[in-house]
Amino acid sequence: MGSDETQQAWNRFEADIKSVAGELRRHYRDADDDQRKAELNRSLEQLRQAADAVFTSLETATRDPEVRAKTKQATRSFGSALGETFRELGEGVDRVIRKASASK
Repeated sequence: MGSDETQQAWNRFEADIKSVAGELRRHYRDADDDQRKAELNRSLEQLRQAADAVFTSLETATRDPEVRAKTKQATRSFGSALGETFRELGEGVDRVIRKASASK
């Protein structure tokens, strides 16, 4: 696979992850009860744990300090992306709750 093909593959992956995050936000926003929202939160936590396990495995699979450092950076980036997704979800939920409280 040439470098253009590699870049295209990573660009597709990035777009796909953004799409999944958007769908998760939509499902969370549209969830009609706290139980469904809790299920979505558990699923997201399981995804985070699985990704953490993958990055930890990559980190321990090599003794190359550069690979280990890049793996740690990728783990932090992934964690930041998940954290940002959760923050956006939380803000959306807060807005819905405030709107519902104000209309009562």
